[in-house]
Amino acid sequence: MKPSPLEADYAALLEKNHARWAGIARAYAAGGEREDLLQEIMLQVWRAWRTFGGRSERDTWAYRVALNTALAWDRSARNRRRLVPTETRDITQLKADPSSEHQEAKLLDEFLQSLSQVDRAVLLTYLDGVPTGEAAEITGMSEGALRVRLHRLKKRFQETYCPAEGAP
Repeated sequence: MKPSPLEADYAALLEKNHARWAGIARAYAAGGEREDLLQEIMLQVWRAWRTFGGRSERDTWAYRVALNTALAWDRSARNRRRLVPTETRDITQLKADPSSEHQEAKLLDEFLQSLSQVDRAVLLTYLDGVPTGEAAEITGMSEGALRVRLHRLKKRFQETYCPAEGAP
């Protein structure tokens, strides 16, 4: 059966943006929940797909839907963590094999988790190579504010993970 034009357009959007959406899921969900968040992002983009009005670029619109889905997920995850006993919160860490991830990815994950939701969104758009104008539209900031925030994030990362030679 031939897919409808709507399904074909969504399939093309999914193929083009899957890696970005996976990166968003990685930044906003714990290891065991990343795939669930990615599935939720794909579902929410599909549900909203019929309402895409063309007022922005298709990929920019989809990125914003994905990011808003991740932000909502993060808020509900914080509520779930409050309700779950402390002893069981890090159960996924028991299964983790530290040698299976690259050191750079672990540092980036650590840094992303230390950021506020807004800073995380700004950094993700930068890491995904989203042009500044689109990133500003996605995050709802002015381009100037986005550039300043990004500069501060880069500086914070450098100070934290790339200390100057000879520093203690």
